[in-house]
Amino acid sequence: MSTQTRFTRTVFAALSQAIKAQHQSPVAKRFISTVRRDGHVSLGCTASKKYNDQKRSIHATAPNMSSKKDPYEVLGVKKSASSSEIKKAYYGLAKKYHPDTNKDKDAREKFVQIQEAYEILSDDDKRKQYDQFGHGFDGGMGGNPYGGGGFHAGGGFPGGFDPNDIFSQFFGGGFGARGGGNPFTGGATPPSRGNDVEVPLTLSFMEAVKGITKFIQIKQWTNCETCEGSGLRAGKQKSTCSVCHGSGVQTIMMGGFHMQAACQACGGAGSSIPAGCECPTCKSAGVHQQLKTVKVSVPPGVDQGSRIRLTGEGDAPLRGGGGRHGDLFVTFNIQPSKIFRRQDSDILVEAKVPFYKAMLGGRIRIPTVDGDVDVKIPSGAQPGDNIALRGRGIQRLRSSQRGDQIVTLKVEFPRSLRGKQKEIIEQYAALVDEDYRPKEEVPRQQQTPDTPPPSPKMSPSDSEQQDKSKDSGFFKNAFDKLKDKICHEDEGQDNKKKDT
Repeated sequence: MSTQTRFTRTVFAALSQAIKAQHQSPVAKRFISTVRRDGHVSLGCTASKKYNDQKRSIHATAPNMSSKKDPYEVLGVKKSASSSEIKKAYYGLAKKYHPDTNKDKDAREKFVQIQEAYEILSDDDKRKQYDQFGHGFDGGMGGNPYGGGGFHAGGGFPGGFDPNDIFSQFFGGGFGARGGGNPFTGGATPPSRGNDVEVPLTLSFMEAVKGITKFIQIKQWTNCETCEGSGLRAGKQKSTCSVCHGSGVQTIMMGGFHMQAACQACGGAGSSIPAGCECPTCKSAGVHQQLKTVKVSVPPGVDQGSRIRLTGEGDAPLRGGGGRHGDLFVTFNIQPSKIFRRQDSDILVEAKVPFYKAMLGGRIRIPTVDGDVDVKIPSGAQPGDNIALRGRGIQRLRSSQRGDQIVTLKVEFPRSLRGKQKEIIEQYAALVDEDYRPKEEVPRQQQTPDTPPPSPKMSPSDSEQQDKSKDSGFFKNAFDKLKDKICHEDEGQDNKKKDT
């Protein structure tokens, strides 16, 4: 069970007795039963049905410490890791889980965790605070590790949990310094504040890098022009609240302490609108909804999920009363680029290099967010080599410094070679690899096929005898052929004589 849940159930077990005794509204009783059931609060303003039908819910739930992950574990580094080790681990994980390249459904959530972990560990002050206080410090505050940590007169609560947040949502006001009144003096609660509004805004990659001014339209609850936010019909007046007698607060005794809360009957205003005195336009709400155009100045360097606050551009409070508007929060959705990829404040890009320039060196044109530039390619460059262009990256938020552009070389080879191209490559291959050298032809020994080599067992006399017999055989064959030819010619002549 979380710290907030235990605290909430303990406090409201006592508060429920006070509520029953003071005959609080059914809304408050439903609130108590909700807290007892699951320890969470979900309340909205209840002054006007018309407003309630379109209101935004207020969630008073503190972050659960168990849901936060150890930044060292997220980045996979030891607590003694150096800044360079942390940065190296971050770059590797950010590249692996970047939503533009990793389509896994959990990649975006993992990427956000990696960014949050690096934000803490890359800042020396935040890292020291985390090492000392753990998740009890608020990484976004940069100051008191218990920033916003409840009951300011006496110590903080873990996880940035503030009990005042619970009371302020339940009673519409607050306690101690947060509520603006002294719990022991019965001072009146200050004017209420309108709801915050949150809207998304889609930017192109270059708009996020360079910054831009946008105009957006929002639906905003604003003060009613008819009654100027009072909720009263013209010429009518409010009546003093019969519960708090105009003070706007109620004092609750709990555990020996006097705690002060906004009056539930009048919402802390100290007065109420009698029946029949409501403004005909806003029906006593004091506000109505309309479209408003808001100018948003986007600073250079915003990233996916970045959020900026426009103070006072949210909803107006119910029934005016001098309360201020809530704030407008703009959350950015960045469209991916077809050329560039982002890694923190660095830009990643691939460059195609012909194979001959990779071998001999040369210059190529590289696109950057500031335009194309010439980049020198060293001789002997290999596929996958990186070249860093210092200061060509993205401007860091709240800083004039920029990251780098990392160029990854992609060496291209021709699919086919013709004529002289192939001949030159073959010549080069023959110089460095003997497999490509032409084979030398060995001259054949001219030998008579009919004359076998002499047998090693033959004596010289035997060899001469064999030669003589071969010679005699040769002449005998020639003589026999000549004799046959002469005989055939004689027979032919005899046949001719007989015919004649």
